[in-house]
Amino acid sequence: PTTGTPCPTGYQITLTGKSYCRICAPGHYCPNPDGNPILCQPGYANDKHGRVECDLCPSGTFADVAGLAYCITCPPGYICTNSRTAPLPCPSNKARGQTVCPTE
Repeated sequence: PTTGTPCPTGYQITLTGKSYCRICAPGHYCPNPDGNPILCQPGYANDKHGRVECDLCPSGTFADVAGLAYCITCPPGYICTNSRTAPLPCPSNKARGQTVCPTE
């Protein structure tokens, strides 16, 4: 856009007082074109450009740090009960990327 033209949502203005718009990067969201990009919070991720919100990580995945583009699949032998925290090892080390550890 030219000077004086506002940036659309999903973009951010890169120079104060000018309309140099840059598309919001993965791992961030840009709900306000006049503001800075916001990191996706733990438990959320965004793998696309130009988003105005991040997606909640589905069951069996996690994002334990801010700014991730992708949710991480719970590894075998671990339990993922909270999408915002790192997985915990199962006592038996028999889980296969599940949200509960097997009782066998």
